[in-house]
Amino acid sequence: MTSHHGIFMHPGHPVEALVADVALACGGRLRPTVNGPLDYIASLSNATLELEMQHEYEEDKGVPFERYQVLLTVRDSDGDMERERRTARQIYHDLTVLRRYWLALVFDLQAVIDTAAPPGQGTFPRCPRWG
Repeated sequence: MTSHHGIFMHPGHPVEALVADVALACGGRLRPTVNGPLDYIASLSNATLELEMQHEYEEDKGVPFERYQVLLTVRDSDGDMERERRTARQIYHDLTVLRRYWLALVFDLQAVIDTAAPPGQGTFPRCPRWG
């Protein structure tokens, strides 16, 4: 498995609103998938976006990944990590501007590049078990 950039997002519902926001941020159209762990996929000129409406990741490196409902993975078509980083950062920025999601931009689930939260909220979403 190759390294990649990911954007964890919360909340993930309503699904239609989130999918529309991600499509707007990436400038592409997300297509529902039929089989497999991915729920939606988008092909951009130099990247593929994979949207999972749920994931199995847990806290790591101080980031409570389990509190984020959704994961958007960005993979450069040619393996160009710098271009992939720029693509992921642009999509992250465009989602941040909406000011309605908790976001965590990460590289290879090992390095947190940036986090964002809706206005007046803490850095990370609340734990679903805690309310």
